[in-house]
Formats: sequence, C-alpha cells, structure tokens
Amino acid sequence: MAGVIFYSGPSMLDGKPIVAIATIGTRNEKTGPLIQTWILRRDVSPLAAINSGKDSSICGSCPLRGVVERMPKGSKHRTRNRYRACYVTIRNAPEQVWKAFRRGSYQHVTKLGKSMLRKLGKYALRRGSYGDPVAVPREAWAALEALLKPGKYPGYTHQWRESAAAGWQPLVMASVQSQAEAVIAQDAGWRTFRVMRTVDDLASNEILCPASPEAGNTRTCATCGACDGRRDMADQRKHVAIVGHGSRNAVLPSLLRIL
Repeated sequence: MAGVIFYSGPSMLDGKPIVAIATIGTRNEKTGPLIQTWILRRDVSPLAAINSGKDSSICGSCPLRGVVERMPKGSKHRTRNRYRACYVTIRNAPEQVWKAFRRGSYQHVTKLGKSMLRKLGKYALRRGSYGDPVAVPREAWAALEALLKPGKYPGYTHQWRESAAAGWQPLVMASVQSQAEAVIAQDAGWRTFRVMRTVDDLASNEILCPASPEAGNTRTCATCGACDGRRDMADQRKHVAIVGHGSRNAVLPSLLRIL
C-alpha cells in the first residue's frame, strides 16, 4: 500500500510520540477513492496501544475505545481491552500500516518525487481513517492538503468538548452518540455526526448518511461532501446521522454505562 508520512511528533492530545500516515488505495466502498489517513503511536503497535490504554494519544476521550483492565497474575499479558466498540478492525489496516512504517516503507511527504506528488494530486482526503484528526497539528494537515485534489474532506472528532479541538469546527464533524450530546455540540457551534439505533430516531435537523444502506448507498464519502464540518455560523446545513451496525451498536450502551 503506497503511502507517505505527513507528521511525526508529539500528540496534540497528550504529548506522546505519534505518526500520521496517508495511504493511497482503499477497498472501502463507503468512502470511495479517498486518501486514507492513519494516526498511530510511533513506539507501540495499534494492538498493544488499545490493550494498554496508550491509544489515548491518538483517540483521546473517545467513548468507543473500550476499558483497559488488569489481567490476573500469571497471565501472558498484564492488561487487556474490554467493551471496545470502535468500528475500525485494528488487526487490518492500522496494524499493517504501523508495521510498514516500522520497516521504513514510507517517506516523509517533504521528500517525495514528482511521480508520487502527481499521484497524490488526483485524490481528495479522509481526515482520520483511524485516530482522531485533532491529535495532529493543523499545519501538518494543511501541508498535506495543499498537495491534494481540492474538495470537501470528511472528518470526525470525539474531542469536541476538549480545548485541543478549539477552532476545528470548520474542518470536521463532532461525533456524538445521543441526541442529548448532539444538542450540546450543536450549541457549541459544531455540525454533528450521530450514531443512532434505527432510522426512526432521525431528528428533524438531521439527514441520513447518503453512504449508508438505509439511504440506499446513493453516494460515497468521496462524492457526498456532507461531513466537512461547519464553515461558519451562517452554515445551516443539516447534521448527519447513521444507523449503527454489528457489534458496535450492541456494545456501546453497555460501554457508556461503565464510563
């Protein structure tokens, strides 16, 4: 999988070492042909990070991270993650991208040749295929985006309550898990992306995600452009909601009770 490093340095969430990698080529039918971006701990594999809690450097206060608990004495591992509800399968792309990074497979974006730069320029971007985009400095995103095809880039953050996300409203959606959370985020100036139980839960100020089965998969993220944040307070576009699927939809209520 071809890719480039566009940031390597301290996390904007906790100061720990992270790396941000953009890859070209995806089988994700929902997003379509967007450049995917992976925000990872530099020093710890994604699997080790979620089982130790070190994924806080890239996921912050996301409620879908799960709960880290200590294992009994004599167990192979000291800790493990339970109740994780994140939709990203860590063993797939995040783990493989991290291993490729550790092998030295990716160059920094500032060292790319003309051929790779031309290739990048054909694509728009997904901010945060794994990891919260707020963990990476704004200027690093801007430097990458300057090389890409102009467009409405989708992006989401669970850090919308945190000071680290100040000023991010024009770029990403606030990820919320309830209508009550949606109201709080919207009052704070965010457009929201909400996971709901059924289509019947759709609020009057929301649209159903056009890239979802319930909406007929009429668009992909690459052709939609609805999830590019809120340009300013005059931007009165509707918020976006999607029906949760699979284990994430089943686990989340229990996880939120624990937290």
